[in-house]
Amino acid sequence: MSDIAQHLAVSGKIDFEDLDFETARKVGLTEKEVETLLYFADIESQTVHYFLEVAKLKVARDPELLTFLTMWNYEEYFHSYAITHFLRACGVDLESATQRAQTVRAGARFKAKFEDFMQGMIARTVPKSFVALWMFWGSLQECLTTQAYEELATTTKNPVLAELCRRIAKQERRHFAYYFGQAKKKLEGQVFAQRMTRAIAKAFYAPVGGGVKTDEEGARLVAQLFPGDRIFEVMGYIERKMALLPGMEGLDCCTRWAAKVQPMLPPETRAASIPALAA
Repeated sequence: MSDIAQHLAVSGKIDFEDLDFETARKVGLTEKEVETLLYFADIESQTVHYFLEVAKLKVARDPELLTFLTMWNYEEYFHSYAITHFLRACGVDLESATQRAQTVRAGARFKAKFEDFMQGMIARTVPKSFVALWMFWGSLQECLTTQAYEELATTTKNPVLAELCRRIAKQERRHFAYYFGQAKKKLEGQVFAQRMTRAIAKAFYAPVGGGVKTDEEGARLVAQLFPGDRIFEVMGYIERKMALLPGMEGLDCCTRWAAKVQPMLPPETRAASIPALAA
């Protein structure tokens, strides 16, 4: 069975209707959990826009790639939908998932438009290398996303939220596995693609969402989930995973990002020390 066939066999909308929302409401959420979940929902809801931009490109006409992107878009949309439903069940007053997604997109920054432009230019100029870059970037971002959901599942005192996060994290791990496997295949023996991917990661890495959230918002969210020196532990873990891909040995873009954003963070979430390589 091919990689995509394996993913399609288990793909589907996240199950959440069976969760005990009455218990979730009674236990409640902390202010930080509400802030984190709103951020998650906002970013997950934007997947459809990433999908639409890539679908315009000629490289997306590859049947397997288009199949995966369709599956990925569908599952990510329902992550946002489930989180929004959960928040509203817990008494948080907010728009529907669709309305909020439109509001978030309406506030997209120039960075989002620039990223779309550069993506299209690279795809037209070096299509094979672009696909390798896309798969690498997807695995890089999904790795952190999985860590974030698993962290929230571990730290929350709301058992219903913990279960929802575990279910979402399970799908995110599958997304990571597909992106990672494809990145390995597309980067293997492709020296130019490896060098281009490293250069772009080194120059532009930031957690997903930079097109609709500010750098400060993204940094605060990550540091809120992984405060203090924990942020460097998580970023180091991601880099070790990425180092298993062809040409990515020693890549430290995540650690350098974590060091760069320290001044943006509230004092209570800043790291006690910065790794020497990132200083």
